[in-house]
Amino acid sequence: MADDGSNQIGTAPAGSETSTQAASASSSGVAFTEAALRARYGTPICGDKPSGKAVGFQLPDGRQIGLQRDVGTITIWIEADGLQSPLPIGDMTTYTADQGRHSNLPPRLKHDPGASLRAQGFPRAVASVKLAEAAAVAQLLDWYDAHRPVLNRAVLERLKQVFLAAFPDFLPSAFQAEGGKFHADEDTDKRALIARVSALVDGATGDDAALGSAILEVLLGRDHNLLGNFRTNELLRAVRESHPGVLEAATGRLARDTAGPDEAAAHFVETVWPALSAGREANMPYAESRVLPTLVLALVRPDEAILVRYQPFYNAGMMLLGRSLFANGPLTRTEYATVLELSRAIFAIMRDAWDWRPRDLFDVQSFIWVTCRDRAAALSSASIPESAVSALTPEPTNLILYGPPGTGKTFRTAAEAVRLCGYDDFDFDDRSAVMAKYRELCGLKQIAFVTFHQSYSYEEFIEGLRPKPIHSETGEAGAGFTLEPEPGAFVRLARSALTGGGQSDANYDLANKKFFKMSIGRANNSTDEHIFEDAIETNSVLLGWGDQVDWSDEAFASREAMIEAWRPHHPDHEEAHANVGYVRFPYILRNEVRTGDIIIVSRGNSLFRAIGEVVGPYRYVPREADGYVNQRPVRWLWVNREGAPVSDIFDRAFAMAAIYELAASSINRPVLERYILSNRESADAHPPVPFVLIIDEINRANISKVFGELITLIEPDKRFGGLNALEVQLPYSRSSFVVPANLHIIGTMNTADRSIALLDTALRRRFTFRELMPDPSRLPEFVDGVPLRNMLRVLNERIEYLFDRDHQIGHAYFIGRDTRAEIDVVMRTKVIPLLVEYFFEDWTRVAIVLGDADAKSGEGRFLVRTELKPPPGMTSDDHALPRVRWALRDPFLPDAYASFA
Repeated sequence: MADDGSNQIGTAPAGSETSTQAASASSSGVAFTEAALRARYGTPICGDKPSGKAVGFQLPDGRQIGLQRDVGTITIWIEADGLQSPLPIGDMTTYTADQGRHSNLPPRLKHDPGASLRAQGFPRAVASVKLAEAAAVAQLLDWYDAHRPVLNRAVLERLKQVFLAAFPDFLPSAFQAEGGKFHADEDTDKRALIARVSALVDGATGDDAALGSAILEVLLGRDHNLLGNFRTNELLRAVRESHPGVLEAATGRLARDTAGPDEAAAHFVETVWPALSAGREANMPYAESRVLPTLVLALVRPDEAILVRYQPFYNAGMMLLGRSLFANGPLTRTEYATVLELSRAIFAIMRDAWDWRPRDLFDVQSFIWVTCRDRAAALSSASIPESAVSALTPEPTNLILYGPPGTGKTFRTAAEAVRLCGYDDFDFDDRSAVMAKYRELCGLKQIAFVTFHQSYSYEEFIEGLRPKPIHSETGEAGAGFTLEPEPGAFVRLARSALTGGGQSDANYDLANKKFFKMSIGRANNSTDEHIFEDAIETNSVLLGWGDQVDWSDEAFASREAMIEAWRPHHPDHEEAHANVGYVRFPYILRNEVRTGDIIIVSRGNSLFRAIGEVVGPYRYVPREADGYVNQRPVRWLWVNREGAPVSDIFDRAFAMAAIYELAASSINRPVLERYILSNRESADAHPPVPFVLIIDEINRANISKVFGELITLIEPDKRFGGLNALEVQLPYSRSSFVVPANLHIIGTMNTADRSIALLDTALRRRFTFRELMPDPSRLPEFVDGVPLRNMLRVLNERIEYLFDRDHQIGHAYFIGRDTRAEIDVVMRTKVIPLLVEYFFEDWTRVAIVLGDADAKSGEGRFLVRTELKPPPGMTSDDHALPRVRWALRDPFLPDAYASFA
């Protein structure tokens, strides 16, 4: 994690002498470390009570970390899946997935994590890190924060298209299905082999050599080609003959090894390499050193290990990480750890971003094998539809239109925004049509408009804390308020761009549907994560109100019957009525929600994370872990766990109530439909929906203050999916944030207001500048006898002579002025006041520009010149030049414009 100053620990800056001495002076440094964890990660997710033996925290990316309180030495527990050596500091002990560990750790680190996490592949490997002094805590946490797989998402998305092209019938649930082209081509034989090897391991009673011999016989069989080719099979047979028992014993030990896959594979290679390489110096068996141990591990432990075939993984490393995963030698522990980290990252994206529901790393291996066997083909336009390539790697636009006032920047900005939204063939000469399309796109939330000013701040543009009223769980307002993070204009639009997806060719009819907001678990509470995941997995919405009452009986179509059934559960309740949450919310779910209606699942009050269509009646499903027993089956139309802004689809923030009907008139149906269609399979081959942020008067605000750390992220290569993609942690919400490539930024700058030379250097470097100067040719030559075109040219020549080129008069002031009277109004109310401002009320210079400088007293075409007499006691000799008063003439003289002819 980049150190932006927002994650300093303790009460003094990291590294300061005072804080270090204070920490070192403490008896163990454990209290100091806990304070550091609280400062960095916020409220603990477990062990918040001082009496607890351990305390746990959650990182913004979902990983967890724990601290033991019951020992004197600083002992920090971290997730070890995919971690690479070396640890920067401290003494680390790794625990494999099946090894016991401290029983009070946070859920993801526990040996017995519970059913919901087990369904996600837990328990996983963890590590305990012991630190000798508290001064090392910051270094360890920085390393852990930053230690996440970084791969090129744009290329991965292109590989996704290759995979889908290879298996046209592939659906999100296809990994878990039993039919289709994928299973026939890639999966059936592998699953059979896993079952055969697992049976050998589970039923083995002999020594390692006997087990290894049986496994090798399966691997060398002719019913599959997972070892790679005939050369590998022959080499292994030769080694078994020349070094009897060596390969067999090592294979058996490997199958029973409980160490981490990287460690186990490295130990196997170290053991068998002398036998493998003997007499083969001219053609070293590096490929065999990779494929044999990783295949055994993948068959025995498919959740933890992956089969490595050199060419596909070499190509994957080059395409996704920009480097080779292997050195010119036998497989090492570090190499395999890197492979596993990349594989787990792809697995997580398949599961969380694509909703493909992979079962284990063998599904990742199949994906890499299909998409990366031929690197050139994988990245060629022949393998991927041109639309998909352009869609997945859009070229972001950072543009500033600058020039004097009245040069058409507003209209040009609207036209440019329309063009960036995909309307390249639009008739941009038709002003009314352009503005109509612009307003339509604003209504679709694809274009957002903000104006910078001197008081505009980071909190308005990026993220700030806003007071929110405190509500009860039933949604009723209470006393007081709380400060909650609220995204600013830029973050809201960026999240819309990230979650908008590609536009589908299909359509979805929202007519005659009712819309309901629903909460499924507490969105910001990690202990409730499993509830939402269960809902997605079971294609249901879950409601926790009702006190375990089964409302399935037809009698409960009546609200009164529900009240009477609920009353025995709360005999001491003062009054049972329809607005009691235990009656109100189940009644809505059971009776008011109809089949075909839309349920929008909230993530707090300002985000939504799922959209579902109800497909069946109420049902009661007992749950041991919690009270979410009231359910309706749904078809999930759109799911994004990070969430999208509620303001995209609804005209106000959601209320706290667990479920309630949304006003249909307040729903932005076109945008809601766009979200729904973006989740369709047909959307994958289409460009992502483009979004445009227009920043008017971009030079009027303090750019460094307003953009903050995001000034770096708007660069094309730093955007999500770019070659050097970056992400930051927002300071108030602590959430990760990236800028997508399909978000374009257009700024406008009035050079008369502030010189471009004074613009922030960081902004100048990241934007393309396009100058818009006055264009007299856009005006008619004459209007009602006024030489309009020449007048503008002469006015600007005089202004540039007296002042500079940045303070000219734009042609837009005179566009559409069809009479002399209209031109007079523009001159009187727009142009002359602007000239007075330009020349700091030096009316003599204004008169020069207008051609009235030589007027005598009482004369002038646009202005009236009056010479002032000296007051009593003064003579005209006291001044070298006469004192003059200038005033606007009303009306202008008939020949006022003659001097411009």
